[in-house]
Amino acid sequence: MKFLVLAALFACACALPQRMVLPRLPASVISKGKFQLIPSNKIVGGTEVEPNSLPFQVSLQRKGLTGLYSQSCGGSILDENTILDAAHCVDGANIPNLRIVAGEHSLSVESGLEQNRLVTRVATHPRYNSATYEDDISLIFLDSPLDLSVPSAKAIALPPSTSELDPPAGTVVTCSGWGTTSSGGSISDVLRSVDIPVVSDADCDAAYGGTASSPSVYPSMICAGDTTNGGIDSCQGDSGGPLFTGTGETAVQHGIVSWGQGCALARFPGVYTQVSYFLDWIAAARG
Repeated sequence: MKFLVLAALFACACALPQRMVLPRLPASVISKGKFQLIPSNKIVGGTEVEPNSLPFQVSLQRKGLTGLYSQSCGGSILDENTILDAAHCVDGANIPNLRIVAGEHSLSVESGLEQNRLVTRVATHPRYNSATYEDDISLIFLDSPLDLSVPSAKAIALPPSTSELDPPAGTVVTCSGWGTTSSGGSISDVLRSVDIPVVSDADCDAAYGGTASSPSVYPSMICAGDTTNGGIDSCQGDSGGPLFTGTGETAVQHGIVSWGQGCALARFPGVYTQVSYFLDWIAAARG
């Protein structure tokens, strides 16, 4: 069944002619005219990860009209019952059509390590704003606990509060996911990751046309990307996934893939929800 899902997605992507599309931006940025139309077939750097070496990464999938599930967003394991994600990944979603897959590596090949769970409910931040992508954070609650005793599924650590640690510009962080990577614009069959440097809020805000009175990038967001050469970034399909430091069970999540101008454009870093701003909300929402 995995093969059928991936083959259908690939065939659809290859059949489409190259087209120009709006970038993945908040309405507030688009309204300022601070964007350009981009080819839908963006290439993003990065490499395939060692299978199950990022045991906190999950795939958020949606069931289509055919009854098959397809890759929608990323996410990360907080505990056996809870997934950390972006609000825009679940906002307005039909909850019974969602599932989480932990222990995933290849979308087309069953390894036997996958743990499929349905979703019982989601909690989105009450101040989430789809026009600005402020507070783009959610929790997803599972219908049965994940088995976190196995190496292929582990919880990720949360960062210190922002007052204790706000990653400075230049800090190298990693993002991962199954998002688009190739000239065909298709999703990646295997989990990939890329290392990118943190970009200051001021530089990132200026890139997106923000001002002191009308910012585009807020303190609760963190930016990362190569502003000199581009070519490395998260992209469509990676949304909701983790931005982190460390590896495996030592990883600490600093951001959630949220929005950006296209993918991997040098002038426009990727923008992530900064997890350290939401520690109190996460604790309260987990109950």
